[in-house]
Amino acid sequence: MNAFNKEQTIAEIKLAFKRLKMSHIVSLMDKYGLPSVLKVGSFHDIYLPKRLEAASMHQLAALNAALQSQYLVGGTLDEKYGLPSEEEIFKLFISHSVEQEEEALALKEQFSYGGIDCFVAGEDIAANTEWLVEIVTELEAMDGLLSLITDRSIESVTCNQEVGFALGAGKPVVSVMNEQAPLGLIGAMQAVERKEGMSDKDVALEVIDALMKLPQWGPRLTNLFVRRLVSYESPSDSFKVIGFCRKALAFSNHLTAGQIFELRKAARENDQIARFASGRGPELIESLCVDFETKLAVG
Repeated sequence: MNAFNKEQTIAEIKLAFKRLKMSHIVSLMDKYGLPSVLKVGSFHDIYLPKRLEAASMHQLAALNAALQSQYLVGGTLDEKYGLPSEEEIFKLFISHSVEQEEEALALKEQFSYGGIDCFVAGEDIAANTEWLVEIVTELEAMDGLLSLITDRSIESVTCNQEVGFALGAGKPVVSVMNEQAPLGLIGAMQAVERKEGMSDKDVALEVIDALMKLPQWGPRLTNLFVRRLVSYESPSDSFKVIGFCRKALAFSNHLTAGQIFELRKAARENDQIARFASGRGPELIESLCVDFETKLAVG
């Protein structure tokens, strides 16, 4: 076991703190019991070093461990903060009966604003392609499955087999209930009830909320939505993309300090965010960041 190195630990904590607001830093130091000192001089040059120096080995170790696990992108503290440069593709298979194709396509459009690639059987199968082969290919490639539940879909052999394939492959399955609760194994999975008056966007965001709660999806979806929001510069559909990703990120418990930094930077520099919501885009993004920092500080 390596001996505790106080100087190195303080350096790592200060590096992590560079991406956080002063109020958040103070909240974290209070949370982990670091002794108080007089608030004189520069925050980062005098106050912060004094408070870290006054802390015990156990306080510093606990604070550093929390920063590494909750706030950083990458495996080591000396890696550059920020977002991966290569965009990761998310594939969601939408299982539905024939009469639900219009609903499936509408949901596909909503998910596309968040960068999620959806497959809808019928619309997405190329002409002259062997139907069964194409379906199996898409099922094998999917990251998860969304099942649109109605009386017809419950009776559909194909829909049941698609759900069974996903469950057997260990893929996350979420169902949208239109008429009745899902039966059998899928009844134990995450489910969204489509209530009267819910828009397609509302349903899609409810599905995102359910997926965010899954350990294998939450961090990945968070990363996808952040990258989509901060990098979207085309006027085409920008309001829909920014609006969808902002609301989707409100469901996340996985934002890192690096991602918060990128969101704040985009709020300052991205013209599309500046125009969003009649000019309130930067304010709304900042509010999202503050809400998440508050949850981390008190959680």
